[in-house]
Amino acid sequence: MMSLGLKKSLWVLSLWLAASFAMGEEILYLVTGEFAPFSGEALPHGGMTTEITVSAFKEMGYETQIDFLPWKRGYINTRKHLYLGTFPYVEDATRKKTFLFSKPLYTTKTHFFARQNSSLLYENQQDLQGLKVCLPVGYSAREIQGFLDKGIVTIGMRPSNDAACFRALHKGRVDLYAINSITGWAVIKKTFGDTHDFKTIGEPLLPSLYYFIVDNQHPNGQNLLDVFNNGLTAIKKKSIYQNIISRHLGI
Repeated sequence: MMSLGLKKSLWVLSLWLAASFAMGEEILYLVTGEFAPFSGEALPHGGMTTEITVSAFKEMGYETQIDFLPWKRGYINTRKHLYLGTFPYVEDATRKKTFLFSKPLYTTKTHFFARQNSSLLYENQQDLQGLKVCLPVGYSAREIQGFLDKGIVTIGMRPSNDAACFRALHKGRVDLYAINSITGWAVIKKTFGDTHDFKTIGEPLLPSLYYFIVDNQHPNGQNLLDVFNNGLTAIKKKSIYQNIISRHLGI
């Protein structure tokens, strides 16, 4: 149970952040995690969606400080209002109950990754019957939820990150890993040095739309999203947005 002193400290901090934001005088504290090339402490400008987020707020006159934490911790601390917002997150039913979502930061296609030497085919859902998939802790199952609900696939492992899922896939501990192809190939290259041992199978799954999110009980949450959305629209009109994407993705 949270102590009375900690509850009071969180309450005071929440009010301070709300007042600071309303006056436009303080730094906005945001949090993200490791999700190359979209976010990552060692990536140029903290990754693509980090630079988009920072640029959108800067366009509206606000400075930001970005912390990089494990996804679960950043998510919980945003719910506690220790951070004003977090990104990049996909929308799902659970998150919609507790968070407000911005306009999309970026949209990607999600694929099933498999071992290169696998004989797996994916022409219809039944081709995947009985297979095991990997899903990191704190990640949404949105793209594969339909397969889980029908009992076609099961979650075989819940490690902490994408690299761990690809290692499990490489060793045959799971059969598939569903992830957007941009991040998937980037993680494989960083983890294994090349991409020879992996492939994608079948048509893309549901598209992944990534958002900046704010707890729906934050006292200034909607104002924060309005500012962010206006800034995002502005950097798109000025081509700042496209230039960021081109630099990070080599487009």
